[in-house]
Amino acid sequence: MTTFQQKSNKGSKIARNSAARLLAVQAVYQMIENDQTDKEVIAEFIKHRTGHDVDGDEFVQPEVELFSRVVTGVSDNREQLVSLVINNRGEKARDSVAKTEKLLQAIFLCGSFELMAHQSIDFPIIISDYLHVTHAFYEEPEAKLVNALLDSVRKVTRE
Repeated sequence: MTTFQQKSNKGSKIARNSAARLLAVQAVYQMIENDQTDKEVIAEFIKHRTGHDVDGDEFVQPEVELFSRVVTGVSDNREQLVSLVINNRGEKARDSVAKTEKLLQAIFLCGSFELMAHQSIDFPIIISDYLHVTHAFYEEPEAKLVNALLDSVRKVTRE
């Protein structure tokens, strides 16, 4: 059994899914920043950023299937997701979407993709996880923005 297989079950399913969402946001950010493909970042992240200790700390192993689905889904549906984000940002913010920080763009795109594509997952779980991701990098104003945007997206993607 490889190290990756041994570590693949560490953490609860909920914790592994949360870790996958965080990793997906980081991968989508890297795609935006470096103009990389989904296949490139998925391979890199699985090889170099999962199953390893960081500074002696062992992190929860992300759910690799969810991570890959989100990153590929954002890549395959990018135009539709950007439109969805723009249409749900509100009047004042629409003009500034292009100026939005790339990390916030990645959070918007990943969260919107999941709300649209993962209908079997309760939306409060998705929104809550992306709020936790946001809090890992930002303060309360950005978290409020992410919450408002994802709630608005939820209203148009869920019945």
